[in-house]
Amino acid sequence: HRAAATVKVREFSLGGRFFAFNAEPAIMGVVNLSPDSWYRESVCLTTERAVQRGKILGAQGAGMIDVGAESTLAHAARLDEAGQQRKLLPVVKELAAANLIVSVETYQKEVARASLEAGAKVINLTGMEDAAEIYGLAAEHSAGVIICYVQGRNVREVGDFDLEDVIPAMQDYFLRQTEAAAKAGLEKIMIDP
Repeated sequence: HRAAATVKVREFSLGGRFFAFNAEPAIMGVVNLSPDSWYRESVCLTTERAVQRGKILGAQGAGMIDVGAESTLAHAARLDEAGQQRKLLPVVKELAAANLIVSVETYQKEVARASLEAGAKVINLTGMEDAAEIYGLAAEHSAGVIICYVQGRNVREVGDFDLEDVIPAMQDYFLRQTEAAAKAGLEKIMIDP
């Protein structure tokens, strides 16, 4: 699939910043609010520490700061919508107020809605159960969505790959999801295989 790697992608602006994806890399900084996260350096257990890390990442050149409240590891504690919002929203508000582009990793519709209202410009969508509605919410807020390849309802409920060549399945998946996103009015789509 070498030829696919050279195809030009659609460039767009988020939160007043133009992302020239075809000319330069876009770096995403990561802030994890869950103590269970596997990426230990990114774990911030207080709002103050999370905001500090997000600002440092922005100063170091990150084009957006991805914030997540629940680890994707199988053994990690699950957090309901209210718990995720309690952790995420103060961080999102402060980082957005500092003119940083904030991405929120979630598969929960109400978390996505509250995060967009708090100033997030991207939803890093790790589940497909409410995808169409989340695409619509993002479109209403002129935000973007990172569409992740997820087998199952969400990243916490996935199975093993049972295909020898997963590429055709992924191509079909992303085609269906980008069509659904476009149908919902979403123009800013990123793919995370």
